[in-house]
Amino acid sequence: MVEHLETPREEFLASVRQALGRSAASPPVPPYPRLEESLADLETLERDLLARLETGRDARLEALAQTAARRGWNVKRAPDPEEALGYLDSVVTQLGVKRAVRSAEAVFQQLAVDSILQRLGIETTIIARDETGSDENRSGAALRQEMIDADIGITGADYAVTETGSVVVLPRAGLSRLVSLAPPVHLALVRPQDVVDTLDDVFLLRRLDYYRNGGDMGSYLNFITGPSRTADIEQTLVVGVHGPKEVHMIILG
Repeated sequence: MVEHLETPREEFLASVRQALGRSAASPPVPPYPRLEESLADLETLERDLLARLETGRDARLEALAQTAARRGWNVKRAPDPEEALGYLDSVVTQLGVKRAVRSAEAVFQQLAVDSILQRLGIETTIIARDETGSDENRSGAALRQEMIDADIGITGADYAVTETGSVVVLPRAGLSRLVSLAPPVHLALVRPQDVVDTLDDVFLLRRLDYYRNGGDMGSYLNFITGPSRTADIEQTLVVGVHGPKEVHMIILG
């Protein structure tokens, strides 16, 4: 006969209550406040956030540049498109880039990135679908291989966080996560309107998207805070094992 060794339910619950300093007679714990917010509550918070972001923009961009540099980004503040493209030119030239992949975001309508890459003879793939799909000419497997084989991946940013120096990317059609993860070098183009102060700002905007998109805000967020770093059990830090070993951030404005 096999003896069941699991802890009885009541004994388990009693140990949990003891660890929390509670008893069976304790009143129910109020729900987490964020779970009680309505769409109207969030929209009020959004208006306050947008009003705050309209002030002190230059100081915010400079703070982002400083924090990102401390996190390992190579940062360039570019007050105009010409300076941004000049920095891109210098990066790909110094690295000897032969193949590049880029996402299909709005920032590429502002900057003539493709013309620079074309002039330098760099083979460029524009990812028009995410890595699970295909486009008119290439299968999903072919797109994945092109991202893996690229020397540099170039993306925009959905958000850039001054608090942490992070770029946040939301994978979707036109923006595969592999563009920022697979090549050994990642270059992110950050517009002033992409920059927020804190992680709380990002999560507020994502909660709003959840309500506005019928309960769907995507499966995950990709936070990029400097080059990929991995430490083993002996605390030896290795850069570039699970992502790019070199990252560049061009802050426009």
